[in-house]
Amino acid sequence: MKRLRVVTPLIFLFAVATGYFLYLTFSGHITPNPVSDAVVASVRPYPTLTSPKNVTLNCDYHGENVAVTETLYGSLADYYRNNPAKYSAFYHNQNEKYVFSYKQDPTISDLTSKIKKIGVDKGLDRDRTLDLATCLLQSIPYDNEKAARILSPDYYKLAANQLVPRYPYETLYEGKGICTDKSFLGAAVFLELGYGTSLLTFDSQRHMSIGVSVPDGMGDFGTDYGIVELTGSNFLVGDIPEISGNAGLAVGGVQTIPNVTTDSTVAAENRTVLSALSATIPISSGAIYSRISARMALKNEISTLQPQLASSRSSYLNLKAALTASEEELQKTESSYKQSPTSASYSRYTTSYNSYLSAYNAATTAVDEYNSLVNKYNELVAKYKEF
Repeated sequence: MKRLRVVTPLIFLFAVATGYFLYLTFSGHITPNPVSDAVVASVRPYPTLTSPKNVTLNCDYHGENVAVTETLYGSLADYYRNNPAKYSAFYHNQNEKYVFSYKQDPTISDLTSKIKKIGVDKGLDRDRTLDLATCLLQSIPYDNEKAARILSPDYYKLAANQLVPRYPYETLYEGKGICTDKSFLGAAVFLELGYGTSLLTFDSQRHMSIGVSVPDGMGDFGTDYGIVELTGSNFLVGDIPEISGNAGLAVGGVQTIPNVTTDSTVAAENRTVLSALSATIPISSGAIYSRISARMALKNEISTLQPQLASSRSSYLNLKAALTASEEELQKTESSYKQSPTSASYSRYTTSYNSYLSAYNAATTAVDEYNSLVNKYNELVAKYKEF
């Protein structure tokens, strides 16, 4: 009887300890280890694939629509969504853990194989195939709703399930993602393509991108990686974006600009150039993206034109303002002369008219100079986009 009285509390304590261990494991509060992995595997067997749906990625690659389709499963998406390791990685700031697929799940491998096949069919070399993959991944819509939550001042008050990133499978299945989600997916695909790949984090700017290995001296932010931005479209390897403070996605890049004859400008918004690199998180070693070398000289030429464009546009705008003021003064003196056609009023009118002509000629010359620079810039950008 005494032995029973001693054993019973021990069983109770063991049950409590086991229950607490299970709680910590499934809530993600402990770092995965062989014991916790074994527990998770026994309690969460790989699911039967049910609720299929086709997911298609498509983009305009050099003027031609390219598409790849994968069949994904709701049951597997739920399995990823509820993986305790996801929350453990979140609590322990282990971003590299999100570049993850179950061994039984061939989705990322299959997707990458389809992209490779398109590359072969189109006669693309390895680097151009990576460009094609980038184009397809950029086409996944940005998750504005999730971004609004995470970028809100009170984001730290949200529950973990409102903040935790998606695994690559989830991003594909849900057809949307923010910078973290898309970067984890991109890193998984680049790994399958055989490239040296990293995650680039910019904590103060609340952003993440991926990096691909490039030749010595051509990396961004003092690293050995060229940045690959996936939250915006038309960014090539090495194109450093601006980040919209309103939404957290990439804007800008190497784009053509309109002539001032259309006088169309994008409304100003809160945006900053991506610059404050916090960490480089290696994901895989592998091939170097050497294609960046061929377009570096062209990119540098584009960069040297940018300050000239800014100066020329500033001059044009100042002269345009002077022309507007001169035109208003001309209208006043013309009206005054018509109301009182005296020698004095006529003299004021002719003086205003001569000033207006001078302002008009100066503004026209400035417009022509600016448009000439714009045309040269756009020609270079068009060549750059051919890569």
